Amino acid sequence: MNDLDLFLLRYGEIGTKSPRIRKHFEDILIQNVERTFLSKEKEVILEKRGRGRIFAYAKKESSYLFSRIFGLVSYSPAKEVGADLADLKKEGRKFGKGKSGSFAVRARRVGDHDYTSQDIESRVGEVILNENPDLEVDLDDPDEEFYVEIRHSRSYVFTEIEEGPGGLPLSCQGKVATYVETKKDFIATWLMMKRGARPYVYHPGSKWAEKLERWDPNLKKIEVENMEDMLSQNFPDQIKGIVLGQTLDNYYDIGKEYLELRPLIGLTENMVEQIYTKVNRLESKEKI
Repeated sequence: MNDLDLFLLRYGEIGTKSPRIRKHFEDILIQNVERTFLSKEKEVILEKRGRGRIFAYAKKESSYLFSRIFGLVSYSPAKEVGADLADLKKEGRKFGKGKSGSFAVRARRVGDHDYTSQDIESRVGEVILNENPDLEVDLDDPDEEFYVEIRHSRSYVFTEIEEGPGGLPLSCQGKVATYVETKKDFIATWLMMKRGARPYVYHPGSKWAEKLERWDPNLKKIEVENMEDMLSQNFPDQIKGIVLGQTLDNYYDIGKEYLELRPLIGLTENMVEQIYTKVNRLESKEKI
């Protein structure tokens, strides 16, 4: 793993589940990360190291793929060091060297240590401040932040926190059929994927269906002429419901004996656009 970089992967909602369910969801999440990297022929090695964290080794140029993994709240490129104050002060010096403006040190711990998280923030911050006269502390809105995460006998330092989509791991909640022709259909399907549902995408040659392939490398796509054509199909037995991109403005009953799922039903146009903006922001992390 010498030629790979370390990344801390964070999940949120998964951590609220019971131990048995959490382990099951963690396993699915890890499989999804591996599947996504494999689809791009990129290398990744994953380790589970405690609740709420998965440690990944990958090359920086392929790290954008973490932003496509449902269930991940965020991720950070990190460096592993010792848990002694001397180790952390040394890393703090490297962080502050040549910098100006404002900064803050953010620390958190897991395990027993002879210092508190506040001690780390104070002592490492003091070293950075004393050796860099052009820096000042700003805990509310700093220009840069130095993060220290201590887990028992090892520490992880980083300066970046990249956004993930959050939610639940793809496929942990079964399969749905979805019709994708418009932007709203795309957003509705994306939201169901974020809730852990894996879609069978029926589409009339739509670019929006193709866009979903960025979020599921094994996306099931079936081309149809229109929604009526889709509804005349015999769905696979494992399909739990039908996803529709309808709002209250264009709601209608499709008359099919399946659970009808309308994730956009209570959303305004502005809310839909905000979700679409987030999707594009996550997709844009790929360096083209």
